[in-house]
Amino acid sequence: MPSSGPAALRLVNTAAMLPEFTVRRARRGDFARVRALLGVRPDASRAERKRFRRLVGTLREDLYVAEREGDAALAGLVVIAYVRGLGPATAMVRELRGDAAAVAELLACAEARAAARGCARLELHTDDPGACDPLWEDAARIRRRPVSS
Repeated sequence: MPSSGPAALRLVNTAAMLPEFTVRRARRGDFARVRALLGVRPDASRAERKRFRRLVGTLREDLYVAEREGDAALAGLVVIAYVRGLGPATAMVRELRGDAAAVAELLACAEARAAARGCARLELHTDDPGACDPLWEDAARIRRRPVSS
C-alpha cells in the first residue's frame, strides 16, 4: 500500500517541479532548431547544411538534443566526439548548450554514451568554469573525470 504521509507528499511535489526532458539523438530535421539555440541566422549556406547532415550521420561524433514536451524550441544540446589513440579511449564534450537542468541531463547522456562506447574518460571542453560540478578534475579549459560504468 503506497504511503500517503508527509514524505510521500514532498516526493510528489518535488517530481512535479522537475522539468520533463526528452534527450534524443539529433536528426536532419532539427537543423533550424539547433541554429536557433546556437543564436545564429536561420538562413544557412549549402556547406553549413551539408556539415550538419554529416554531423548527425557520423559514428565518430554524436549530437544529442534536449526537448521539453510542448515546447517548439530546444532546451539544450551536446556534441560528443569519441577519440581513440595510444591513451585511454576518451569521449569529449565539444559543445554544451542549455539551461542548468538541460545541461545536467545532457551531461548524464554524454556519460552514458561514453560508457556504452567503452571510453574510460569523459572530457568537457569549456570556457565556463561553472559549467560542471566539483567532481571534475580542472585542467584550464578541459575538465576530466573517469566514466562510471
